[in-house]
Amino acid sequence: MYPKTVAEIRNAYLSYFKSKNHVHVSSSSLIPAGDPSLLFTTAGMVQFKPLFTGAVELPYTRATSSQKCLRTTDLERVGKTERHCTFFEMLGNFSFGDYFKKEAIEYALDFSVNHLGFPVDKIWISVYEDDDEAIELWVKAGIPRERIVRLGKADNFWGPAGETGACGPCSELYFDRGIEKGFEGCGNKASCKPGCDCDRFLEYWNLVFNQFDQDKTGKLNPLKQTGIDTGSGLERIALLIQNVDSVYDTDELKKIIQSIETLSGVSYTKNNAASFRVLTDHARAVCFAISDGIYPDRTGRGYVIRRLIRRASLYARKIGLKETFFYKLIPVIAEIYQNSYPELKVKEAQVCSIVLAEEKLFLNTLELGLDQLENILQTYLAKKETVFKGVDSFRLYSTFGFPPEMTKELLEERGMVFDEKSFQEELEKDRAIARDSWKGKKESLLTGIESPSITVFTGYHSFSGTSEINLIFKDSNLVNSLQAGEQGVLVTKETPFYAEGGGQVGDTGYIKTNTALFKVTDTQKENDTFLHIGEVLKGEFTPGTEVELEIDSNRRNLLAYHHSGTHLLNGALRSILGTHVMQKASLVSSEHLRFDFSHPNALSTKELEQIEEKVNEAIQTGVEVVTTVLPIAEAKAKGAVAAFDEKYGDKVRVVEMDTFSLELCGGCHVKNTRDIQYFLITKESSPGAGNRRIEAVCGPPVISYFQEAFQALEEEIQALNMQVNELKTPVSELMIRKNAPGPEEVEKLFLSKGAGAVKELRILKAHLSEQLETNKQALFKEKKKQQNLENRDLLSRSDELNQKAIEVKKVRVIQEIFEGEIPLDALKQLADKIKNTGKPTLILFALKTSSNLTLLYMCNKEATKEGVQCNQLLKDTAPIASGRGGGKPEMAQGSAKDADKIQDVFQEVLNILKK
Repeated sequence: MYPKTVAEIRNAYLSYFKSKNHVHVSSSSLIPAGDPSLLFTTAGMVQFKPLFTGAVELPYTRATSSQKCLRTTDLERVGKTERHCTFFEMLGNFSFGDYFKKEAIEYALDFSVNHLGFPVDKIWISVYEDDDEAIELWVKAGIPRERIVRLGKADNFWGPAGETGACGPCSELYFDRGIEKGFEGCGNKASCKPGCDCDRFLEYWNLVFNQFDQDKTGKLNPLKQTGIDTGSGLERIALLIQNVDSVYDTDELKKIIQSIETLSGVSYTKNNAASFRVLTDHARAVCFAISDGIYPDRTGRGYVIRRLIRRASLYARKIGLKETFFYKLIPVIAEIYQNSYPELKVKEAQVCSIVLAEEKLFLNTLELGLDQLENILQTYLAKKETVFKGVDSFRLYSTFGFPPEMTKELLEERGMVFDEKSFQEELEKDRAIARDSWKGKKESLLTGIESPSITVFTGYHSFSGTSEINLIFKDSNLVNSLQAGEQGVLVTKETPFYAEGGGQVGDTGYIKTNTALFKVTDTQKENDTFLHIGEVLKGEFTPGTEVELEIDSNRRNLLAYHHSGTHLLNGALRSILGTHVMQKASLVSSEHLRFDFSHPNALSTKELEQIEEKVNEAIQTGVEVVTTVLPIAEAKAKGAVAAFDEKYGDKVRVVEMDTFSLELCGGCHVKNTRDIQYFLITKESSPGAGNRRIEAVCGPPVISYFQEAFQALEEEIQALNMQVNELKTPVSELMIRKNAPGPEEVEKLFLSKGAGAVKELRILKAHLSEQLETNKQALFKEKKKQQNLENRDLLSRSDELNQKAIEVKKVRVIQEIFEGEIPLDALKQLADKIKNTGKPTLILFALKTSSNLTLLYMCNKEATKEGVQCNQLLKDTAPIASGRGGGKPEMAQGSAKDADKIQDVFQEVLNILKK
């Protein structure tokens, strides 16, 4: 029986290659380990890159995997075609210096025909245009020569996954789906073949014959060992086996589509297929990404995930879903994939919570942003303009949350051009502007108001609520209304928005009615009046209006982690360093915390470790965070610590964390210290005499910190190991045998050990860093040693070169072309040795390396007396080889581009001497 379902195909593939002595390697994280050049894991070979290049010792020579991948290069096409996805699984089999083309071809054809049931007469092959060997191997394996197509480098030469790495020619397997699958516009329906843009031939397997290692300059260097890297799209094979038109009709993705139908009450049809496919694909991608620790953010990987959620919200709207919906698909996906990826089920609730919060934020402005875009487009159409200005796309981004790529996609649907350059210019302008100008005006807003309202803060226990507008300000003046497009301040009777204070930054979010929307970009406070600073995006606000207030809950949670972490840090400092420690200043943001305190000396490594471990002990203990309001005298008598120079009223709020911390504080905190998850000190410094500063991160940012740190370390380890391999006499003990843990390993350690993972990972990071530095120094010494030996060998050539001298007008001339990575100083030493003969001597050296061509002319004083001037000779002759340079009469050097003209350059020097 041949496999039918996606799960059966996956198992059949892995079982087949295990029977061929391949080691089954589990899928790695979507965060690529040790490769900063990649945002995501985009192919099955990513986790094996070091094995292909020989940067690490091989744990095995054959491997197979089913790798989860994320690609966004064709994001705008997802939903609009039958087979484009951002997330997909790639089946692969790999050889590292073991088998090569013959076996890879035989395995692929055997599995296709005898294990998938593909008729051999439906299989076509493409090969790199110069790869005659691959053609003969396919013919020998059983594919007729007429069903093998030669294609160029764009189609059949596979580059590395990222900027660097293994690459080489490839051969692809295609399935002939029949003449009826060709586009109507296909001009050669009856005779078309792989390489045609129509849908008749579907590529389902790519065999890459790795022969080269591409460096950062793009140069292809021969690999020390050849290798095989194959990739087969699991969903594409399922499409062919299940004989359906689209990957979205295969069994697993079809289940997601059916769940959208059930949850939405909308049927999946040809007319709304794009929306269903976008929701299906993006939900799967987001679910897997967040489960791997990639959280929605403003930059990097997180930005891509935020973009996917927002694009899905846009397409959900197209089928009438204007409320939060996307998060409901997460449990469906976790259920479908739990057998192969059990972590999805474990993190289901967390992923749902994150996605729901992201949806809520964007839905506040989506409808309004679309209306804004439509209004702007009407003005463009009226003026017959087709290029959408950066100032307009930036407003959609900064005010309404539209990623520029989404705006571009919407514009292309309307035949407009997105001006990328002017958008970037607006973005740079915004980054250069200081924080909100209202910050400087808030102190004077309430001056002259007889009895400004006291705002009741409800945000300790709630992230949303209703209230009534009391006051409205515009340009520091009290006004009776604030309308769309205007910036100002709203003051309400109650608010869940925390106003900046006690080091904690102000909340952001939205204030709205059925007809109006105000975007809160910051919250400040004057006495007991909370100032919601921002801009009206829609409608009008007037005093007395009842409004809904909703903060950015994901951001608030991160603020709470860092604020509670700050308290535990203060308690740990006083416990370990002494009670003389007093808080001098602090900053609590959603990304990190900063804490300044009184202490005369820099903290030792041991002290920092003790402090960090004390905080993580408190987190792991999991004590309740208890808040009470007490008379200030009673609070101080109880031992509550107050911040330096902070002004307190008669009654104060006391935040207690068992024996770990007892402080006066009005900020936002977690309910239990366990909620903080993890704590990591990232830096210790001094902000001024007598004070010290600690910077730290709490919660998920700790995982991200270690993932990024170990990625950078692994990159350095691989680079070092490759340099060791490149030594002419390899010194194997200089190699680092242990890999830095990958992103998935880091996250698994946190899942299993909680805050206890911080110490273990910190120790491992320090150990690897120390070993790396030690080995770098040892490598430098070894290179120096080898270089000295090579220089000695080079200097020993002086007699040989002297014998090659020719005499031109009383001047001995010695010419030589060197190749390889020879230090220029070594050539100068050789020239010095040769010219010290007492006879007029001119040396003409050329050095050809992989990246450039260097010319070196040197002579002795006796030669200059005969009229030889190296600088003038170089100036006159280097242009022959497209070169230039300069120097002095006794020595000149330069560079040239045309290595083939070196002999012509030297001959011209001789011609000049003869004259």
